[in-house]
Amino acid sequence: MNKTLYSLLSGILIGTCMILPGVSGSVIAIMLGVYEEVIFLLNSKQNNLIKIKKIFPLASGIIIGIFIFGKILLLFYNKYTFYMMYTFIGLILGSIPILIKEIEEKSKKINYKYLTFSLLLSSIIFIFPKLFNINLVSNTNPVKLLIGGFLYIAGKIIPGISSSFFLMILGLYDYILTLITNPLTITLKEFISLFPFLVGALLGIYIFIKLINYLLTNYFTETYSAIIGFIIGSVFAIFPGIKLNYQGIISFILVFISYIFVNKLSKK
Repeated sequence: MNKTLYSLLSGILIGTCMILPGVSGSVIAIMLGVYEEVIFLLNSKQNNLIKIKKIFPLASGIIIGIFIFGKILLLFYNKYTFYMMYTFIGLILGSIPILIKEIEEKSKKINYKYLTFSLLLSSIIFIFPKLFNINLVSNTNPVKLLIGGFLYIAGKIIPGISSSFFLMILGLYDYILTLITNPLTITLKEFISLFPFLVGALLGIYIFIKLINYLLTNYFTETYSAIIGFIIGSVFAIFPGIKLNYQGIISFILVFISYIFVNKLSKK
């Protein structure tokens, strides 16, 4: 497949999935084999125009995915949440063998200390609020929006960390999702109120892209081992429970199908 077309289609898939709660867009990027390439490109010393030209198809696809297909997927999610969550669990688990193989090919050994630590950390992050029903009051003060923008980007860049989760904890998910998926309806007042969020997001982009680039360049095994732990832990964020009926049977079938699908896709 033509590389430009593949980048565009990858971007559409990433953008489509990244607005769903609990689903990490960067995990999808890793599945499609574009994550490292983008991180290294953005940190390279190439001319900015060349960078823009190379990343334009992927960025365009992400925008299309968010504003067009993301809305369609969100409708399916709202109507068939249980089935959708099991499908994404299968997709997430299906990518793990490929990541393990990549580590083994480059460094021959997984660092299980980093994997275990990140797994425990992500599990605590996702489970703790559910146990204690933590949810900050929903408001849009500038400080909360600034923090929200920073954490939102952290979830987009760090695989296995859900941006939606952070926004839910801050009480900003519905507000931000409505604005992101309906950009043409934003009023001037709403855009001005959103400015701190955009500042936080830009700050997050600058910091986290440089951080991930440094870690992948100098600590590849440790970084990918931690990423695998975060990805496994992210399953806790979307796990909808178990049903011992026909829905449960269908859900387990969906896990198996989606696991095989993404595993075969990643190998290709």
